[in-house]
Amino acid sequence: MTRIVAALLLALTLAAPAAAADRLVSLTLDGRPVDRAGGIALLHQGVIYADVVDLVKAFDGLLTFQGPATVVTINSINATFTAGSRTAKINDGAVTMKGRAFMRNGDLYVPLETFVTAVAKAKVRVDAGRTRADIIVNAPAG
Repeated sequence: MTRIVAALLLALTLAAPAAAADRLVSLTLDGRPVDRAGGIALLHQGVIYADVVDLVKAFDGLLTFQGPATVVTINSINATFTAGSRTAKINDGAVTMKGRAFMRNGDLYVPLETFVTAVAKAKVRVDAGRTRADIIVNAPAG
């Protein structure tokens, strides 16, 4: 019986299409690493995501949990992200994100571009290979 179950599991594993693996992305804020250990940002299904908790820390924001939703406050901007949703509620409006917020190892990941531009009111620059993302808050004059 054990051999039959093992054979079925092996067959199912081989028959299932392989999902593209997430790839880590180096993330900086005004040229300084946001997370020296790495792992805060990743390329997932073609979109760069970052751990919302680490992003809130980087911007000295406030984070609260309201049921399945995570509420972020940075300066006077309030944003609500929910795992599985492509919509972020920003103050009294809503923004459609490039991808769905998702949970990974118990952490909520949100599309980096939406968080940076709509919530933190900063800019983000991504290299051509999408291996590095730079958040720019204090752009040098000139």
